[in-house]
Amino acid sequence: MTTSFREAELAGWSTRSASYDQHLSPITNQVIAPIIAALGPLDGRRVLDVCCGPGHLAGSLAAEGAAVEGVDFATSMIAKAGANYPRLTFQVGDAEALPHASDTFDHVVCAFGVMHLSRPELAIAEAFRVLRPKGRFVFTQWGKDDEVLNIVLSAIADHGTPSPDLPDAPPPLRFSDPRECRRVLEANGFTEVRDDLIETTWTSERPKALLDLIYGGAVRVAMVLEAQEPARRARIHDAILGAAKARVFDGTVVIRRPVVVASGTKPSST
Repeated sequence: MTTSFREAELAGWSTRSASYDQHLSPITNQVIAPIIAALGPLDGRRVLDVCCGPGHLAGSLAAEGAAVEGVDFATSMIAKAGANYPRLTFQVGDAEALPHASDTFDHVVCAFGVMHLSRPELAIAEAFRVLRPKGRFVFTQWGKDDEVLNIVLSAIADHGTPSPDLPDAPPPLRFSDPRECRRVLEANGFTEVRDDLIETTWTSERPKALLDLIYGGAVRVAMVLEAQEPARRARIHDAILGAAKARVFDGTVVIRRPVVVASGTKPSST
């Protein structure tokens, strides 16, 4: 087994660039418009996309006129982003120690990245550092009422071992609380802090596609499931499929995934 949470996350994402794009991007792309709205005018602005994944947020920012760079710790994600958007600049880098000079970017974004970091406060401090004064930082996190996560956690609680032998990890739902987002942003010097809750929805005609989403579009939850004894894992799968079937409406599985959109501004004098 890998020896740290960071190593486990890196190993997991290094094998999921294609499956993430297939299964999770249709959901995460639903937050692109709210992120852009939180930033304001983008034409000519220099923007850094941290934990850029397959690059769709960066591509949308560029389409709005921004000069975008993307950074991710997984080489395979950078390769995927570069293939998706060959005219943009992507590089391997650490969100907790960004490879950029201070006061470089007009805006910094991080979509669904902070929950995958060992020390998210460092990443938020790094975003503050590389921002120019009056620059905006926006990050997103699944909300506490995310039905996908709640379905999985309930199935594990009923049929599995909630805490198998896995690397110590930060609380997965920490930034699902808008108050915690606000507290950490303000503690790192951000002003004009906002914490908005938006709705996204996962849909599929196949209940079994929920398992594809869980294993193909997540690392931490997948690790917990893969660490279960086979008989327990089978019961967990059955419970997840049952929950998906209970959410079929007119032939389509519909599952809510609320998202916290947190943002703050680097003041003009720090």
